[in-house]
Amino acid sequence: MKLLMGTPVDVGNGLLLHIPRLKEIISLGESKYSQYLLACLFDKNQTDELKGSELSSLEILFGYCFHNEEFRQITLDAWKFLFQSEASMGNDETNVFFYFEQLDKRIDKENFTYIQQIIRKANYIKADKEAEYRPANSRAAQMIERIKNGRKHRPKSRETMNLYSMISGLAWKSNTISLVTIFELTIYQLYNGFYTIENIDNYHHILSGIYAGTVDGKQIRFDQIHWAKILET
Repeated sequence: MKLLMGTPVDVGNGLLLHIPRLKEIISLGESKYSQYLLACLFDKNQTDELKGSELSSLEILFGYCFHNEEFRQITLDAWKFLFQSEASMGNDETNVFFYFEQLDKRIDKENFTYIQQIIRKANYIKADKEAEYRPANSRAAQMIERIKNGRKHRPKSRETMNLYSMISGLAWKSNTISLVTIFELTIYQLYNGFYTIENIDNYHHILSGIYAGTVDGKQIRFDQIHWAKILET
């Protein structure tokens, strides 16, 4: 509900995760935002070499940041962008963490997984897929791929939709959203609106087909096509 309303999400340790608005992403740059997501959603299980590591994804991410200045800057900038506060690296006897202003405001093993879940949900990234921001072009991931080394190169399918086309399509399709107002939406609200309208259109097309006799209503499970059905994110 907070994602739908566009308000920050409490992720524990005194931290509020801000879901960026479209105008913020565009101002930052879509490729840069893709880099931010790739860093924040780092998962050791994406590479064969790291799957069996006893270290957690957070610990490996921290290690990459510690040893690679370019990657460290991208990661800290990403946390700053999402939490709207300067981020730093810290550690104690047993743990590593990223913290903001005070040491107790931190991303650590207690909330890292939850933070990643919220970021994925806000950007409509499936948890079982690679943590990649799909609307952006693939150039944004090149630096991250060099750091991760073990990632296999696979052919990319040609894009049929991107962030530009989704913004344009929803702005012209909707009766209440325009190119003047759409950039105030968060990235989650854009995706939610896009797929909800698609679902509503599909529902109306099926009903029209039933009324016209071109669709067999007996073969339709209306609870699966209803315009208000729960959308998977």
